Parts: sequence; structure tokens; C-alpha cells
Amino acid sequence: MKKILVSALVALMATFAVAPAQAGIFKWGIEGGINMSKMKISKSALESNNRSGWFAGVKAQVTIPLLGLGIDGAVLYSQKYMDVEKAMIGTSLTGQPYFYMGTESRSMPYFDLPINIKYNIGFSSVIGAYISTGPQWSYYMGGKTFTFEDGTIGSFKDTNFSWNIGLGINAIKHLQLGVTYNIPIGKTGEVKEMNAWDVTKALDMKNNTWQVRLAYMF
Repeated sequence: MKKILVSALVALMATFAVAPAQAGIFKWGIEGGINMSKMKISKSALESNNRSGWFAGVKAQVTIPLLGLGIDGAVLYSQKYMDVEKAMIGTSLTGQPYFYMGTESRSMPYFDLPINIKYNIGFSSVIGAYISTGPQWSYYMGGKTFTFEDGTIGSFKDTNFSWNIGLGINAIKHLQLGVTYNIPIGKTGEVKEMNAWDVTKALDMKNNTWQVRLAYMF
């Protein structure tokens, strides 16, 4: 995983190192914001709640002024959280029916490497808008196993690939405020479906995330 991360960082820096030579405007800056994520688990008694987290890091961009097109990339530390509820209905040893619900909370730290194509629309010299889309590579930095009620029921992938769709505003030549929806391509992890007595089939977990982001470009 470390080799992949280093290679991605080198490729990102190389992209922005040669881009200014192509008559573009180069800027770099800092970016942070809020994650609002929910883990989707297909066809399972496990239910995930919406949780808020945060992210922060550095970014760079190159823009071609006359066309309004550009490319930007970032290296971000992203902290996400997950709450999963498990409902069980069964029969006790005495023959009495019962209902049980438990909750498992999980911290999910990532390094994210998003690269986006961006189209800028200038309303004036003070404010404008943008739309963006592009791929994102995420590297999971936490514990791989997922437990529930002291038992291991699944695991998280070391790396994830996803796609971003975003829009926002550019203000006073330095500020960028936007909203991004991150769509996982492939699974974030895997969980085994449980009932009151045993463990059955494995199910995919996918982490969909809304992000509110603010950047200051120098």
C-alpha cells in the first residue's frame, strides 16, 4: 500500500509540475471540510446511520483562462465514522421470543487522492461558479477487521476507488466553497450476515459520502 501511495503522490506532483508550461494558471492551497457518510449494506439486518466526519489537506490546480477548463488534485487526510445497528429476532432456550438491537461504532481514517476535471464559469472578477468530476483513490489507515458484540463479522479493504461529482463557487480569486458527492466503485469492505444463531453469506459494504469543502488558494 505504501508503494502505491508514493507512486500516486509522485504522479500527482509530476502532473502539476509540467502543467504551467502549457500556458495555464497554477495555484496551490489548503482545503478542509465535513464528511457526511453512510455505509450501505445490501440485504442485511445490519443498518448504518449517517455520521459526520472531517477532512483536511493540500491541493493544487491548473486552469486555462480562456476556456475555463482546469484540473485539480489534492492529498487529504479524511476521518469518517460509522454506526451500525444489528436487530435480532429469535427464540430463547425456554421457548420465549425475544428482540435485541445493538450498535457498533467505528472510526475510519483514510488518505484520499482526488483528481478532478473542473469547468469554471466567471460571473464577474469577484465571483464565479464551477462544476467538477473525476476519480479518487483512498487508502485505509485503520484496523482492517470489523467486529460486532465481541465477534469479527467483516473486514475493510486497504484501498478504494470512487468517483466524485461536485459544484461550488469561486470567490475573490482565493476562496472555493463547494459540495461533492463521492460514489464508491466496488466495495469498501465485506460483512457476514448474522442471525440469532449462526453466520451466513458475505455481503458488500459501500460507503457513500457527501462532502462540504472550503479551500484557500494562494
